[in-house]
Amino acid sequence: MKIEMHVHTSESSPCAQVDAQRIVSAYSEAGFDAIVITNHFDHELLKEFGHTKEEQIERYLLGYRKAKAMEASYPVKVMLGIEIGLVPNPEEYLIYGIDEAFLLQYPDLCFWKQKDLYERCRSYGAAMFQAHPFREPCRPKDPAYLDGVEFNQRPNSGNHNEKLTVWLKNHPNLKQISGSDCHTLEQVGSGGIETSQPVNDEKELAKLITNTQVKLITA
Repeated sequence: MKIEMHVHTSESSPCAQVDAQRIVSAYSEAGFDAIVITNHFDHELLKEFGHTKEEQIERYLLGYRKAKAMEASYPVKVMLGIEIGLVPNPEEYLIYGIDEAFLLQYPDLCFWKQKDLYERCRSYGAAMFQAHPFREPCRPKDPAYLDGVEFNQRPNSGNHNEKLTVWLKNHPNLKQISGSDCHTLEQVGSGGIETSQPVNDEKELAKLITNTQVKLITA
């Protein structure tokens, strides 16, 4: 299976230029079997999505839900993830293995500490990877509270993956993934993972990337 691990839709990530339907269509054309919608879970953005926490989460899920509905039209499995920033730090984390109920239960995730978020994810059967750890102003965070790191493949983004390769030599237990960090059609399919193991849902994906070093798709 070819799985895109990091993609945004314009419905929920204002920085993205492609809507959910076109994203699913594009990844189908690119030969991917599954994608994870990882729209930005950011406290400032969420405030624009509604007055109550429930309204904010429901609005946040719009991009994912529209993409999920496209499964009926395209042979691409759509899974839910998030790219979360923890106040007040610039670093972001990719969370896999959660569901809508998790977000509705914990709408204040952005105000948690890395350790608390990691432990809650683990107890939920989810996986937590740091996104683009060397893209300034980001820095690698405490590896004790990470399942792994992302080799981000978005072009011209200052990812400094060569620095990540060196840093990982001191942290061999961390798993690695790749993601396109897709915001535009030109970025479709530049990253992701490949696996011979079938992945049917978010929980299976989290288990796979936590326990197995998957093959990385790189540009």
